[in-house]
Amino acid sequence: MRTVQKFFISSFLYLIASPFLFSQSEKDGKEAALIEVGKSSNIEGFYAAGESEDVDMLFENAEDQENAIITDDVKAGTDYNLQVGSLKFPIEVSGNMLTEFGGAYLRESMENDATVYFDFKNYIYFTTRPDKYLALKGVLKTSMPKDDNDTETNNLLYLYEMYFDYLMLDRIYITAGKKKTVWGNIRLFADYYDNKNEDDDNYDKNDNVNDAQFTNILYDSRRYISGIIKIPFGNHTFTGIAMYNDESSKKSPGTRDMSIAASAEFIIFNTSINLFGRRFPLKNSTDSENYQLPIAGLEFKRSILGFDLYGQSMARISDSSKVRDVFASNFDDLSAIKRVVSTAGTYRLWSGSAPYIGFNFEFQNIYRPNPTDSEKYFTNRFAFEFGMAKLGPAKDIKLALQWNHNITDKTGFVKSGIIFSRIMPHCDWRNGVKYEYGNENMSFNKYKLTIGSYLTINLDY
Repeated sequence: MRTVQKFFISSFLYLIASPFLFSQSEKDGKEAALIEVGKSSNIEGFYAAGESEDVDMLFENAEDQENAIITDDVKAGTDYNLQVGSLKFPIEVSGNMLTEFGGAYLRESMENDATVYFDFKNYIYFTTRPDKYLALKGVLKTSMPKDDNDTETNNLLYLYEMYFDYLMLDRIYITAGKKKTVWGNIRLFADYYDNKNEDDDNYDKNDNVNDAQFTNILYDSRRYISGIIKIPFGNHTFTGIAMYNDESSKKSPGTRDMSIAASAEFIIFNTSINLFGRRFPLKNSTDSENYQLPIAGLEFKRSILGFDLYGQSMARISDSSKVRDVFASNFDDLSAIKRVVSTAGTYRLWSGSAPYIGFNFEFQNIYRPNPTDSEKYFTNRFAFEFGMAKLGPAKDIKLALQWNHNITDKTGFVKSGIIFSRIMPHCDWRNGVKYEYGNENMSFNKYKLTIGSYLTINLDY
């Protein structure tokens, strides 16, 4: 296994030597907003991991697929014209309202309990594009009750995103403002975060095993004001992004106050190969509370016979001055590296005829070259999703199954769900079961069972 880790490390460590990482001195609009939404209720998430809450969204981020497993009819937004003097600007306005309410039965520690659930979210999207060079985009959000990940005090109606896109010299793409940015192809082990760990006095954001699932290194981009530049060259693309926290930084922040990331994507023999890295605000910056160890990584993606294959390896660098020792020692001296997270996966969608069938599988290995007495060299886990849609006489039934298992700690969960679509106008009926097992003592005796049922009312306007 150590030999395998040496291979991953040697594949991308050249990126680490860059002063960009160690100097001590896209998803747009509606899709980005939907990805950002997270829930904490006991009855949410029966259908998939993280933000993918049912089989409709099983492959929503699949770049090689044109549609998800189910695509409902969406009403187009309304076009308006805004006139300023003699100039007229077309504005497109659209929105989405999603309300969920229901209840659940819970059994944990040999005790029975029940809960009720209500959630209301509304997004209003607007875009104006006077010409091909400039576009202004924004999202207004309403959330009841307030989302745990919302930083705004007013959750009834607030500006969720606001940014502009600009095409310079017909070649260079510039984006700036407040927006959610997503990098990476990992789907199941992505954007997962255990906020409860921050309440622990011993919590270390550089060494939390759960944040290994932050395979999108820009997971917190919406908290910042960001500027992005994207430069295509041939079939390849270079992207740079600078982000700063306007609440803790100066009006004219220096580079030490910023979080800076870059990626270089190369298309070689129909395979996407991407080198990326991120440096967080420095310890002596005005945003020192968000300091973390820098990240560097490599990922690839390719489609073969309809199967999308992808992988990623990323490292936390604890001491950049020792990076040269890694190469000089033929990768025997890994003291410069805090942790290496390697993830590989595949997904496939069959949608030529009913029923639609799709699956997604990922395996993740966490390698600590220099573990403490309480740590392990390796942590292995996998995630599996399976979905079917267009079932039943009216082709309005969907089924989904998900299994997440930590092989090392013998913990995980299994959840399954069934969705009856359009039982009433705009209304779906969702039912699910979630079984969580294992604990810190690696025992299967600890478990939690949740059975839930709720209605969702959805409106696109």
